[in-house]
Amino acid sequence: MAQSPHISASPTGKPVTSSLILLLRVVQALMLIGLIVLAVAAIAFLFDTPLRIWLLSNSEPTNMPSMGRLAFACATGAITAAAWLAVLSILISVIRTVQLGDPFVEANIIRLRAMWMLIAATEVFRIVVHSVANISVGALGVAPAETGMDIRIGTWFLVLVIAALSEAFRQGAEMRAEQELTI
Repeated sequence: MAQSPHISASPTGKPVTSSLILLLRVVQALMLIGLIVLAVAAIAFLFDTPLRIWLLSNSEPTNMPSMGRLAFACATGAITAAAWLAVLSILISVIRTVQLGDPFVEANIIRLRAMWMLIAATEVFRIVVHSVANISVGALGVAPAETGMDIRIGTWFLVLVIAALSEAFRQGAEMRAEQELTI
């Protein structure tokens, strides 16, 4: 099938995918900055440093959680940010193959499977951390902010959509392989 003269098969000829990759790179940069800030804050809350004093300068001491809890919260945030950075990198790799006009490759099936598994693992990690934090607050005699499990339906829906897409890509790759054999 012939392409129209104004559409190119080169990566620069796909304005939507190029714009999407640029947007994802910006989000990646912001996520990386957030990861670094959270990691530095986690370390700062563990030690009596000027940074810790500055971070806590506007806080009321009566409602202040322990430094260990603050460090734990920042560390878990950094771990979650690292996982989402990996998801964004995988997504960019998939989009690059779309730019090149060949998305139904074995690598994309593996990438999409890794993506949904990573998102699911990150969500399970978040639920466990949230549950442990609530249990430990309750053990201290303080009423937890929320009770029960914090399950985010939107995240699980995303996991299911990406899992379905990975199977669609697998089917597309199989159909392409069959078509190549018949020619």
